[in-house]
Amino acid sequence: MSIRLNAQPLPRLTRVAPALALAPLLGLAAAIWGTWSLALLAPLFALAVVVWPAAGAAALIGACALDRVAVGVGGPNVRPDEAVAVALAGALAVRAWSSRTAVPRIPLLLPMLAYWLVNVLATVAAGGDVARGFSLDLITLDLIVLYAALVWYLSGPERLLWSVRLWLGVATAEALAGAVAFALYLRAQTAVPGVQLELVTGAPMVYGTMYEANIFGSFMCASFLLGLAMVADESTRHKGALYLACMMTAVGLLLSATRSAWGSAATGVVLLLLLLRLGRTGPRARRLMRIAAGLVAVGLVVGIGLLVAPPGVTGALGARARGLLNFGSGSGYGRVLLYKEALAEWSGRPLLGLGPGSYSYRLPGDTSPGPAWLPNLTLQVLHDTGILGLLALVWIFAAFFLAALRALRRAPPGRVRTALAGLTAAIAALLICFQLTPGLTLGYSWALLALGAAAMQQARRLEAR
Repeated sequence: MSIRLNAQPLPRLTRVAPALALAPLLGLAAAIWGTWSLALLAPLFALAVVVWPAAGAAALIGACALDRVAVGVGGPNVRPDEAVAVALAGALAVRAWSSRTAVPRIPLLLPMLAYWLVNVLATVAAGGDVARGFSLDLITLDLIVLYAALVWYLSGPERLLWSVRLWLGVATAEALAGAVAFALYLRAQTAVPGVQLELVTGAPMVYGTMYEANIFGSFMCASFLLGLAMVADESTRHKGALYLACMMTAVGLLLSATRSAWGSAATGVVLLLLLLRLGRTGPRARRLMRIAAGLVAVGLVVGIGLLVAPPGVTGALGARARGLLNFGSGSGYGRVLLYKEALAEWSGRPLLGLGPGSYSYRLPGDTSPGPAWLPNLTLQVLHDTGILGLLALVWIFAAFFLAALRALRRAPPGRVRTALAGLTAAIAALLICFQLTPGLTLGYSWALLALGAAAMQQARRLEAR
């Protein structure tokens, strides 16, 4: 079946001209200002408006995996995924205005805006470094724009399935980049681009082109579950490419040495099996056989890799696995200390917290640059935005999971339903990962949620038919 991603007519030049004139001016101003990522806005905006909105969506999904590259080139505040999201949102708005089409309904937008508003209120109420607080609030708003623009673009099942395949392709390429970086580490026996060393044990942890190893691991975990789900659908073509995506993301997951991602992947597989059994699921036996085949293939690849790996590598990975639930020493013990300090600070301002980015406690001996790190999403939101912020965040994900489960029970079997099951399991696994390393301020988590919301909408439409 061909994919018609450019079905809408091109906007009339007389209506698009003001936007096209504004785009290079914005890019020039951003370049003079020194923010090179914003300078990307002009060409991407023009490309997405005039030529092909799919280019903006593809650039957005690809940019979500380039955090470390962007930081290395332009500094810690460079966010290319958000710049691309603004470009895509502007492109869709211009096309809707030109063609006189209505803006589609964006699910979960109300709780997201409530979450952003609580962040702003927390910044104002806390005082302190207001400039830093407002800059973080702007990032949150940009991420909501990213989510809304991607959901808006994914208005049809063909676009949705195309984007799912694109996501898996990007994840496969990212896993390959991580494997190459790990091979360079084995040769150099020291930290190289794409590999960091664990602070306590010195174990190698792959991060590829993403922000750091835990983020890389959570991205691999979510992508592995999505690929495994798509393998299970009998109507999906190109099974070989999907099996390859599963194997490569499993290798990337292993090389990340991220224990939270390992545990989340195991939990996600169980959840995926349960989700695929909901409602009208079609031939379950063959579905389970395909998932089992995918897991066996992944196990063989990982097992062979461990057999040929040097003893130092297998020993380091084994030590990470054995310390999965060790909170008496090492990084687990450090996390407990950070949690206690965060709760003590939050208790003084329970309703709105101490403001976004206000956590400043560091462990003894921690001399790393940049802001302090609170490795738990729940405590981070509670500390920064208080009970109101946590309630708004719970509202977002509770609304998604309830609507997704309802759609899974009622939607007919098919690729859209399978994709929804995989995305739901992936988002759940991502939230588990974030309890040890938050990634909600990065674009990939919001892009994955956008794919899940779009799949939920498509499943509802199929049910109505």
